Amino acid sequence: MASLLPPAGKEIFRRFTPASLDELQLCFEKEEREKLRRKEKNIEISEDDLPKPSSDLEAGKTLPFIFGDPPPGLINTPLEELDPYYKSSKTFIVINKGNTIQRFNADPACYLLSPFSVCRITAIKILIHSYPSTGV
Repeated sequence: MASLLPPAGKEIFRRFTPASLDELQLCFEKEEREKLRRKEKNIEISEDDLPKPSSDLEAGKTLPFIFGDPPPGLINTPLEELDPYYKSSKTFIVINKGNTIQRFNADPACYLLSPFSVCRITAIKILIHSYPSTGV
């Protein structure tokens, strides 16, 4: 029987690398082939049986305490997806200092900026940076 709890320890936080992008691509292609096969054979799956995203791991929410704090070296860096629902999607997450989850698409931005380009990584860091609030 599979455990309902996430794996313990810091090994659940893994950097998003070109190898993990290749793995996501394979999983995405496998999912697309499965959808095509079901469509050809007229197999319908009820919405109750389809996987659903975890409400605890939504973008914009804080990381649940059960996962612990990510190592300081992995703050504001692209990480592999934690939610199993998004494993077949081409996404990665970034966790900021406040442990807030941000989700990004792993496809090339503007058809030319890969998720590993310096320009895109810098833009993500600027986007998720929590600025001090000014009392205007």
